[in-house]
Amino acid sequence: MRAYEHLFSPISIGTLQLRNRGIMAPMVVGLCGQDGQVTDDFVAYHVARARGGVGMNITGGAFVDPRSKVSPRQLGCHNDDMIPGLRRLADAVHQAGGRVAVQLLHAGRQSNPLFSQTPLVAPSPIACGVLQVVPHELTTAEIHDLVNAFAAAARRCQQAGIDAIEVHGAHGYLINQFLSPHTNNRTDEYGGDAERRARFPLEVVDAVRAEVGLDYPVMYRISANEYLPDGLTPDDTAAFCRELVEHGIDAIHVSGGTYESNVAAGTEALPLGAFVDDAMAIREGIGRAVPVAVANRIKTPEFADQLIADDKVDIVATGRPLICDPDFYIKAQRGDAADIRVCLSCNWCINQTGMGVHATCLYNPEMGNELRYAHVPAPTHELDVVVVGGGLAGMEAAHTAAGRGHRVRLYEQTDELGGNILPGVRPPFKSEMFACVDYETHMVAKTGVQVEFGQLVDADFLAQLGADALIIATGSAPLVPPIPGADEEVVVVAEDVLLGTVDVGGRVVVIGGGSVGVETAELLATQGREVTVVEMTDKILADMNPGMAYPLMARVAALPIRIVTGERVVEITPEAVVTDAQRIDCDTAVLAVGYAADVELSQELTARGVPHVLIGDAVKPRKIRDAVVEGHDAGLAVGVPATGVSA
Repeated sequence: MRAYEHLFSPISIGTLQLRNRGIMAPMVVGLCGQDGQVTDDFVAYHVARARGGVGMNITGGAFVDPRSKVSPRQLGCHNDDMIPGLRRLADAVHQAGGRVAVQLLHAGRQSNPLFSQTPLVAPSPIACGVLQVVPHELTTAEIHDLVNAFAAAARRCQQAGIDAIEVHGAHGYLINQFLSPHTNNRTDEYGGDAERRARFPLEVVDAVRAEVGLDYPVMYRISANEYLPDGLTPDDTAAFCRELVEHGIDAIHVSGGTYESNVAAGTEALPLGAFVDDAMAIREGIGRAVPVAVANRIKTPEFADQLIADDKVDIVATGRPLICDPDFYIKAQRGDAADIRVCLSCNWCINQTGMGVHATCLYNPEMGNELRYAHVPAPTHELDVVVVGGGLAGMEAAHTAAGRGHRVRLYEQTDELGGNILPGVRPPFKSEMFACVDYETHMVAKTGVQVEFGQLVDADFLAQLGADALIIATGSAPLVPPIPGADEEVVVVAEDVLLGTVDVGGRVVVIGGGSVGVETAELLATQGREVTVVEMTDKILADMNPGMAYPLMARVAALPIRIVTGERVVEITPEAVVTDAQRIDCDTAVLAVGYAADVELSQELTARGVPHVLIGDAVKPRKIRDAVVEGHDAGLAVGVPATGVSA
């Protein structure tokens, strides 16, 4: 039996045959031009996934009207000037052995006004709870214009040689807004009962089908459940999907949630395969008339294959897993699933586009920079390389260099690889982040890196080794601020609390309201402790991307955690933490006030004139991505003239 035989069996969507049952779920990655034009970076991103073996790429939502953008560098299908670029994309993906569909999108009230720079539109003047902008209620004439815009966009894709199109009717965007009673309170022919609310979505489908003909594959993406009190339910959407089939849809792509419910972008808070049951209900509801795909929280080929083997769905859609590893499918097919960078479900990628920059991945250094890394020359000769530090930066550097033929030794002073990520995965809803440690340690072993544990390395020790290249990744350590009483026995650092290596009392004050402090507070509160967080500025989680901070803030608000902002800690006693405004009694004070780079070894080498490369937190404490990118670049640069590959 070949690996994952169910996943790698072919399937047809209408007249289009796919080489396997895996498709790349659509994600806006922000790699196009400001006008929506296809760019070389966008093509390279899709080619990498096509070469990686996915059955079909689906682009992130292409706007059919420039007034409905969600990202400044989003793909456009709004005029005929887009056709040459779309043709270049199609040709490149086909040459790489893949198929490509374009998803057509109008975001409606969820358009980003910063990027669209026009008033938002929607079926009704109801503001999105996230964006808080009241949209203009579309007139009947404007609705007809938008139906025509979808049809014209589909024609452009067909003319460009794109293999299929997907109508985006999910996640609270315009088509979903018309269908849902949560966002549509019109009283004309486009609102009211379910039949009239379905009118605009079905008019779009009919217009698209009339434009492209009966033989061109047309898919529809739907949120089976909006997870809102007055929103669409699985029963509602199953009934609507029967109508979609009657109107000629070739496949249904099931997802869930909206901006307001904060479910569409699945994090660890959602179970794996969160929307599988909904997809099964829709599949049975339509009598299996067309293939049904399901997206979200399908992170491994084992799970994907099992869903198909168990006859739950026809197709699996993997979006973030292919952001994390474009070779997901080809690695699985050749029996190397252990080599897959498993998605962390951290949503780093999509949160980047929400901030107006292109998507990257927390630990795939080449995501969004495929062109930059495509032409790194091979090493001119093999070298003896020593890497000091077994955190993510050091491991990435070590296995990258070893994978290019160098002889690599990695020295770690503790008895475990992982560095600061080890305590970082202990808070609630972060255990899946440990996948990055699993991947890095696996690749270190696979590439033959010699690992030495328990070795304290100094300049004299390195001089005895006589390595050709030194990479220093000594990381960082928690800061202990000069607060009177910071040396009291009741004071501990957050990392030790997270690792469970210290005793913590029932009443705890966490000093520092950044991500580490708040996540530590969340863990302690779930253990039944009375927790207060003290932050000297006026805002907690200032170091965290807003998209990542939002769910954490919501969870913290539901826990008995007291948040104190705008107060400075002036003293710690055995019984209390004293701020410049109050005394807070406690049994334990937890320090979470940042990190200091460990530069002692680097400074010693510099003083002796010993060449070395400093990477990761040893340069400056930052994010996982910074560590992995710098480690990757350092490994690539060994034995090669300046590469210029830094992301």
